[in-house]
Amino acid sequence: MSNRVTTIAVVAWAVAILAALMLANLDQIKMFDPQMKLAQAASQPNFDQQFTADLSAAGVKPGSLVHIRASQRCYCNTLTEPHQQELSQALAANGYQVTQVSLTEHPQLTQYIDAFPALAVVDKQGKLRYVGPYAIGYGCFTGNNLVAEISQLATASEYFGASVNSDAKGCFCAV
Repeated sequence: MSNRVTTIAVVAWAVAILAALMLANLDQIKMFDPQMKLAQAASQPNFDQQFTADLSAAGVKPGSLVHIRASQRCYCNTLTEPHQQELSQALAANGYQVTQVSLTEHPQLTQYIDAFPALAVVDKQGKLRYVGPYAIGYGCFTGNNLVAEISQLATASEYFGASVNSDAKGCFCAV
């Protein structure tokens, strides 16, 4: 009888822990572009040029991998660090430099970006290749890692315009 009670107690404890983890993760799952700022801006014919002009005003040079953050603390920044490192290493071999841009210090970028961490890739010719999140899914580490896709977009020999990823759910903090 005591083995059965112990087994039931262990199972109940495990279920309670799993339920608590699920509830904590649900609080972190948010839309990357909840107000559709990025999606609406990207639908404009001159979006690529305007966005890169605003990045340039923030000190971003051609050939940059731009990590976009805000100065407030955000747990999601910590979760994307492995993606940032992997992407930085992959693109460094192709001559990209890493740049950090704060949405707090450069509020003109908040007309496009209303959640962070975010990423932009500007190629050596000053053309926007990608803007959006690093990854999607619970905590941005169990979902799809977008590093390979972003690397491919950044290094493709042909340019068809920027890839804008605004329809994503994951761990994002509001600006």
